[in-house]
Amino acid sequence: MSGGAHAGREIVVGRNSKVWSALARDAAIAGRFTHALSHRELRDFTFEPADRVWVFAYSRDPEQNRAMLALLERAGVAAVVYVSSASTIVERVTRCYEYPRVKALAEAEARVRLQAFVLTLGLVHEAADELPAGLNAATSMESLRRFMLQPEWDEGDGRTRLLFEPRPRPFGGGLESVAYRVYGVLQRACGAWPCALRPLDYLLRACGWRWYGYIHLSNHLWYSTRS
Repeated sequence: MSGGAHAGREIVVGRNSKVWSALARDAAIAGRFTHALSHRELRDFTFEPADRVWVFAYSRDPEQNRAMLALLERAGVAAVVYVSSASTIVERVTRCYEYPRVKALAEAEARVRLQAFVLTLGLVHEAADELPAGLNAATSMESLRRFMLQPEWDEGDGRTRLLFEPRPRPFGGGLESVAYRVYGVLQRACGAWPCALRPLDYLLRACGWRWYGYIHLSNHLWYSTRS
């Protein structure tokens, strides 16, 4: 089944996600996506065979994600779109960050169990100044809105879309710029255990610098290996 034109209902799972809450303010999106559910509402919802389900929901517990996907499998819907994250690329070098690890597990299960389409997002933003300093894998809210109204799947197997692009943001000053470069060197020196820098991450957060942790590593991996 094509991921583009769709005659059935468009349904969102993850009604309380921040991204969906922002999207739902758009009249065109609200008109097209007629049902938005929390994962707790899945068991009581009556799906139809022609439904296409977009999964924004995420749990830190892999078993809860697995149970949600199993419910969708039993529902027998026409298509599932799993909304994933560019940060899952860090799984190439480490499994110590919880969010990318659990997200990658759910993405893989969605592919195998549901033959899901996978929409991979970067840091979703409405305005560029919401992004951390440095070079970011970023997804504008407007590009996401356009995609959801007219999806096109153009990566590899025809069931994947990497919906993000490099967006640089200026540093707040010379000190932050130096800290960013030094942090990158330290993070790569940690090899498979970059979470050893967690105490430093708390300090950076206290400074208002938001580019640490798996965000820093993810951006490095995307833009040092893809040009």
